[in-house]
Amino acid sequence: MATRKSPASAEKKTTTRKAPTKKSTANAAVETVAVDPVTVDSAIAKRTPTYDDIAILAEQFWHERGRPFGTPEVDWLRAEATLYAA
Repeated sequence: MATRKSPASAEKKTTTRKAPTKKSTANAAVETVAVDPVTVDSAIAKRTPTYDDIAILAEQFWHERGRPFGTPEVDWLRAEATLYAA
């Protein structure tokens, strides 16, 4: 027995897509901003502390407390607060 094909599947339709258009930046105005060296230095000085920075300071706090048993979160949170406040 022969199978019947629907008219839609018998003809394959080809579709064309348009390439996305890029917006031109040729007409965009360029604004120059003067940068104060003091502002740049203070931004560098107030960098976000890294995991290692916090770990080193937390270990120092732990040694200052006499290296007790217990939770290290106390020293870690104190080190984070100290470094983020600086």
